[in-house]
Amino acid sequence: MTRSWLLSMVLAAAIAALIATPAVGFARHASPAVTVSGQVGAPTTYTLAQLVALPQTTFTTSQRSWWGIRTHTDSGISLEDLVNGAQPILPAAKNALLRVTVNVSGRWGWPVTLALGELDPNFGNHPAYLALKQDGWALPAPELVVPGDVDGARTVFDVDRVTVGVQSPAPTTPPSAGALTIEDGPFARVLTAAQLAALPAQTLQVRFLAGTAAQQHTEVGPTLSTVLRAARIPFGLSTWVAAVGSDGYVATVTPAEAFVGNRPLLISLNEDGQALAQPRLVVDGDVKGGRYVSGVVDLVAGHR
Repeated sequence: MTRSWLLSMVLAAAIAALIATPAVGFARHASPAVTVSGQVGAPTTYTLAQLVALPQTTFTTSQRSWWGIRTHTDSGISLEDLVNGAQPILPAAKNALLRVTVNVSGRWGWPVTLALGELDPNFGNHPAYLALKQDGWALPAPELVVPGDVDGARTVFDVDRVTVGVQSPAPTTPPSAGALTIEDGPFARVLTAAQLAALPAQTLQVRFLAGTAAQQHTEVGPTLSTVLRAARIPFGLSTWVAAVGSDGYVATVTPAEAFVGNRPLLISLNEDGQALAQPRLVVDGDVKGGRYVSGVVDLVAGHR
């Protein structure tokens, strides 16, 4: 028996074994499914067929990439509708939906967190979708798409989980007038009024509705990102921030709204030429002023 003939027999046997016995490494992925859970009253898992059966929205995305502008026509399900369908457990508080955060994760890649207030048409009016089709072709799994973003940084492929959080931190008493306490888990840092005033400032002309009345103001102060950096709070695509007013009012935003969504977020120290006793969170571009939090004493950050 020659060595070449023996090697041929071994190779043939190995191929036959691979054909006859399914190998673990080549096992098929489970059918796509998306679970909506967290602080909700009706957690639900949707199969791909169930997602396809839900009302679909068609939208266009045009986003920058290193090879130029890419434009697609997608269709999919409103992320806001999925979250509201799961019935977030809200406290009895004014504009309680603005406390809701939505973390979207996939089977690979990084998770992304959005504030429900950003998605809501009455406030941020900046919707996000779980896309199921792109340019008429069915996608193999749901894909988070935020069509108003400047690029695809908040895209999540192969989405399998949507986790809903409701943020209700209590206000703390500032150690001095105009000071802010910035918290991230067990870490807390205070920025005094003088330290905030020393940060690079921007000026925004903002317009929003307060009830049915239109308001317009000139706001001056550092950006939210600048304040987080000054407090040495890391942030990224999965970071949320709850602004807490001295009266206990809470609204959430995400730094990604500014650096990907192109919606400026300001910690205003001066409004219409008058110094504010306490900073004010300003969310430029919102329809209504629910996320304009006055008398901010705390910024509480999280990363999911």
